[in-house]
Amino acid sequence: MNLINSLFAAFSMFSALPAPQVPWEKEKIRYMLVCLPLVGTVIGGAQVLWLYVGRKLLFSSPLMDVGLTLIPVLLTGGIHLDGFMDTVDALKSHTVPEKKRAILKDPHVGAFAAIGLFAYLLAYYGLCSGLVLFGRRYLLLFLIPVMSRSLSAVSGTLLPVRPGEGTLNIFHQAADRTVGVMAIGWVVLSAAGMVAVWPLVGGIMVSGAVITLLLVRRMAMKEFEGVSGDIAGFQLQVAELVMLALLVLTERILVML
Repeated sequence: MNLINSLFAAFSMFSALPAPQVPWEKEKIRYMLVCLPLVGTVIGGAQVLWLYVGRKLLFSSPLMDVGLTLIPVLLTGGIHLDGFMDTVDALKSHTVPEKKRAILKDPHVGAFAAIGLFAYLLAYYGLCSGLVLFGRRYLLLFLIPVMSRSLSAVSGTLLPVRPGEGTLNIFHQAADRTVGVMAIGWVVLSAAGMVAVWPLVGGIMVSGAVITLLLVRRMAMKEFEGVSGDIAGFQLQVAELVMLALLVLTERILVML
C-alpha cells in the first residue's frame, strides 16, 4: 500500500497529470523517489507516440520538433525547469553560497533565469531537429527521461543532501537502504536498456548522464555547500539535454565514418 501511495505522490509532485493526493507522511512517501522513473516512462512514451501520430498525419518537421520539446514541459508542469532556472539565476549572481541559496528560494524570475530557459528550450528544439529517428532510435529517445529520473532517484536517496528545510531533504529522510537499492536498480535497468538497444551510442549516452550527475554534485558542494531540490531539477534537465546531444552527435559521427 505504501508503494501505491508513493506512486500517487510521485505523479502528483513531479507531473501535471491528475493523481490522488497523498498525505506527506514518512511511510506514505517512502518510495516516492524510486517511483520518479515511472513518470519518465510516461514522458518518453508520449514523445514516441507524438512522433508516430505526427508521421501518420504528415506533420511538418518543425511541428514535430516543437511537440518533442514541449511534451516534457507540459507533462511535468515545468517543475524541473523551475529548478533549472533558479539554479542558473543563483550561479550567475557570483556571490557567497548563503546568498545563492537565498536566490534559490526567491519566487521571482531573474533575468538570467529567463535567458537560461530560452537557451535551454532553443538547444533542445535544435537537437530534436537533428534527430534521425527510426527503429532502435525510438527506444533511446524513450529511455532518456527514464534514465535522467533514475539518476535523480539515486542522488536523492543515497548521496548527501543539504540539511534543513526543503522537499528533497524530506524525501531523503523518508528513504532507507532498501529504497536506495531500488534506485540503483532503476539506473542499472535504464542503462542496460540503452546499451542493449545500441551498445556504442547507448553506452556513450549513459556515460554522459552519469558524468553530468557527478559534475553537478561537485558544483553544488562548491557553489551552494550542498544539494537542494532546485539543484536536483537542474541536474535532471542538463542530463536530458546531454543525452539528447550525445545521441545526435554520435549518430552523425558514425554516419561520417
